[in-house]
Amino acid sequence: CGEVLDMARRVKRLGFPDWLLNNECVISVDTEELNEDGETVVYKTEPMKCIFDEASKTVFTADGKRVTLAGTVIVKGDFAPALPILSSGTVTVNGRTMQIYSAARPRNPDGTVHHTEFEVM
Repeated sequence: CGEVLDMARRVKRLGFPDWLLNNECVISVDTEELNEDGETVVYKTEPMKCIFDEASKTVFTADGKRVTLAGTVIVKGDFAPALPILSSGTVTVNGRTMQIYSAARPRNPDGTVHHTEFEVM
């Protein structure tokens, strides 16, 4: 048991399963800024490979609105390192464009971002 703990303490970065990146996607993330027309400014639109886990799930927002989520999109690393918060945008996978409902950036033991995960609706 002691050897396993020592080995776990030495791990700084977890490997990413690149072989699971089997879907083409285009991710467009909005900033919190508005342009002169009052529209949100797009930070980044980039085609890339992703993991798409299509799983329908119903959740309720803070104001009680019912939302059906279509699945989860995962990309390697930090998709938008300059943005402290990923709050809105779109993801197109397999010709289907979905709105970003939420985003997460799980971290490696050394503090770097392992992957970016988008829940889409």
